[in-house]
Amino acid sequence: MKLSLLTVVTRWTAVAAAFCGLLALNAPAAQAITCEVTPREIPITLSYHGAKLTITGQTAPDDDLILKISSESHDTAMKYYGKVGGLVWMKKGGLEFKDVPGVYLVNTTKDLNLILSETERNQYQLGYDAMAKATKIEDDKGRPAERKWFDEFTRFKEKEMIYNIQQGTITRQHGEKGNTFEIVVNWPYQAPPGIYNIDLLAVNNGKVVDKAATTFEVKRVGIIAALSKMAVDQAALYGIMSVLIALAAGTAVGAIFKKGGGSH
Repeated sequence: MKLSLLTVVTRWTAVAAAFCGLLALNAPAAQAITCEVTPREIPITLSYHGAKLTITGQTAPDDDLILKISSESHDTAMKYYGKVGGLVWMKKGGLEFKDVPGVYLVNTTKDLNLILSETERNQYQLGYDAMAKATKIEDDKGRPAERKWFDEFTRFKEKEMIYNIQQGTITRQHGEKGNTFEIVVNWPYQAPPGIYNIDLLAVNNGKVVDKAATTFEVKRVGIIAALSKMAVDQAALYGIMSVLIALAAGTAVGAIFKKGGGSH
């Protein structure tokens, strides 16, 4: 029985499709990006002086990584000073930085400008240049302010330890357990209580190709939480207690110096 040309083509197409399907089944699946943080909660106690965050996960073997820890954005007001008459430093005005994160910590596997295009950096607000382009700055009269003030703003935040960009700090491992990464972040005690976002971006050929995210919380506990609640709910009582504690501390210090001072 002779087969028509159409039948032969149809059968060979089916065989080819089945073969491709087998190849797809046998091909290794792309490794999904993951991100986990330890601890998930940082307690603020009387002895609190910051913490260490360990962030781990899995990624594809050829991707670079960018890790951003940030808080919700809000408007931030600051004052600036200048010399009056070339002699005395005095307050000269105020500035308001619109919609900036309270905390901004970035870590990468390599130089940020080398692994991610400018367009992508601007889109994800990665790096101070990208942040500056997206930040509106006004003086106390509502007039646009110069870009130099954003540079001063980030320097001030870096001194407070709540802004920082570190490149080449994410450690990667390739082995039997897959392609993993780890970074230990020194969490600054200056960062206020709240919920913080961790955004992990996988980058390849200058573009973001995958994402993962998680959160952690910094919260007051114990007597710190009780005192904070009192300061809000019972401000007068909190003020009296503060004065009494200050007086008691002053009296104790005075007694110690008097006891150890001797006669001259």
